[in-house]
Amino acid sequence: MLVILSDLHLTDGTSCETLDPGAFRIFCERLQDLAVRASWRSDGSYQPISGIDFVLLGDVFDIMRSSRWLIDGPKPWHTHPNHEFADRVHSIVSGILTRNVQTTSILKGLSQRQTIRIPAGASNGKPAFENELQPVPVRLHYMVGDADWPLHLPGPEMSRIRGEIVDALGLSNSAVVPFPHEPREDAELHQTLRQHRVFARHGDVFDNLSFSGHRDRASLADLLLVEGLMPFRFELQHGLAEQLPASAQLGIQELDHVRPLVMAPLCLRQMMQVSCPVTSLQFEIKNCWDRTIDKLMPLIHQVDRFQSLGVRKLDELESLLKFREQDDDQWGARMLDWLRHQTMGKTSSLSKFAMDEAEFRNRRAKHIVFGHTHSDETVPLDASFADGYVLSQLYFNSGTWRRVYMPTRSADGWREFLPAEKMTYLTFYREDERQGAPYEVWNGILGTAPSPIRRIRIDAAQAVSAPMARPIFHEEPRQTSKSSSLSGHSIPAPPAVVQEKRGASVRSSADSVRR
Repeated sequence: MLVILSDLHLTDGTSCETLDPGAFRIFCERLQDLAVRASWRSDGSYQPISGIDFVLLGDVFDIMRSSRWLIDGPKPWHTHPNHEFADRVHSIVSGILTRNVQTTSILKGLSQRQTIRIPAGASNGKPAFENELQPVPVRLHYMVGDADWPLHLPGPEMSRIRGEIVDALGLSNSAVVPFPHEPREDAELHQTLRQHRVFARHGDVFDNLSFSGHRDRASLADLLLVEGLMPFRFELQHGLAEQLPASAQLGIQELDHVRPLVMAPLCLRQMMQVSCPVTSLQFEIKNCWDRTIDKLMPLIHQVDRFQSLGVRKLDELESLLKFREQDDDQWGARMLDWLRHQTMGKTSSLSKFAMDEAEFRNRRAKHIVFGHTHSDETVPLDASFADGYVLSQLYFNSGTWRRVYMPTRSADGWREFLPAEKMTYLTFYREDERQGAPYEVWNGILGTAPSPIRRIRIDAAQAVSAPMARPIFHEEPRQTSKSSSLSGHSIPAPPAVVQEKRGASVRSSADSVRR
C-alpha cells in the first residue's frame, strides 16, 4: 500500500501559521482504517498487508516562509550557498521542528513507534480479533518541492540538517545525500513507486514562477515572498499597526495563502474595501506596498541577469504589482493575461503535463501524481486495450494540508475569498489489496471558525436598505500592542535584529547576487 500527501507547509511561525496537529491525528486514524481494509483480498480472505510506503511529496517544511531571511546575511538566491547559508537554513529548520513538535511526533510514530496496528490473520482467512494487534511497518519517504528545495543541496553542512529531519520524522531517506526532487534520485523510492505503478513528482517544474530551471536555486516566488510580502507586512506592523482595524490586520496576515503570490495585491485591494474603509489608511497601505515593489524589482532583474528566472514578460510585472499604475476595472484581467503567458495558454491544472511524462507514454505507470497547486484533482487521461485487458491511466493532484482561500461567486462578480482548512491524501494498492481496488482518494475540508473580531462591511449604496442606526465605522476595542494576538493571528513581529539591519539587508541584496 502506498500513501501520498504533499504541501504541509510547516513553518517556524515567524511568518504565518500552519495546520493544527489535530488534522494529522485524523490522518492517523484514517490510515489505521485503510490498513485494515487493504488487508482484505480479492478472494474475500483477510491477509494483513506487509507494510505501508508513505511519500511526503514536497513542500513539507516551508523553509522559504521565515522572517529569518530578512536578517542581514545570505539569501535563498545566492548562487553559491556556503557555511553561513547552511547555518541560516539550519536555524529555520530547527524553528520548524520546535514549533511543530506535535505534528512531527505523530509522523515519527508511524515509522518508529508502530502506531499503525491491525488484527493478525487467522487460518480460516478471517481477522484474529482475539489475538493482540500486530504492527504494520511504515516507511516514510521525503521528496522536496519549491518551499523546501534547500534540502536538495549537496554538502556536509546540508547533510547535518537533513540528519535532524530524518531523526525527527523517522524517515527512510539517507541524510548524506540530497532529498530527491525526482523519483530516480532515490533508488528505493523509485522502486517503490514502480511496484505500485505510480509516477510522482512535486510538480513545481511546470510552474516557472516557482522553478527557475534547476531545483538547487531560488525562483521568482522566493523573491516575491522574502523581499516582497514579508517586508511589506513588517513595515505595516512597525508604522501602522495601531491605526489598522483588527480585521485588516487579519487580512494582511492571510495574504501569505494567496496562490500564485503575484495575485496578492489584488487580494489586498479586496480586503481593504471590506475591512479598511478609511480612505487615508487605504492610501497609506497602497503606498507601503508600492514602496516595497520599488525596492524589490531591481533585485529581481539583477537575479534574472545572473541566473535566469525563466519568467516571460518580466518587464510587465512591475506595473502589474503596483497600485499606482492600475485601472481597477482592468487590473484583474491584465494579471490573468500575464499569468496565461507564463503557462503558455494552458489551464491551471497540471494534468496536461502528466501526459508528457515518459512513464505515462510507455504505459509503465497507471497513475501520475503531482502536488504543488494546492488544488486536489482526479483526471482520467487515457484507456488503452491490449490482450483483452484495459489499462486505465489517471492523473491525481495531492492537494494540500493548509488553509486555502476560495473566491465567492456573487452576482456582481469577484468579491471576496473565504478560508477553509483542506486535507487531501491519495492511496494506491498493489495486486489484490483492498479487494482489487487500484486507488482511493480522501478529501477533507474543515471550515475555519469565525473571528471574534467585529468586521464592518462597506457595500455599494444600492445594497443599503435602511439608514444606519450607528456610525458606519465602528469596531470593538483592540489591543494596542504591536504584537497583539488576534484570535491566534497577527502580523508577526520581525526578529529583533531585523528592524536594526533591515536597511543594510535590502541594500546588500543586489551585491550579494554577484558574490
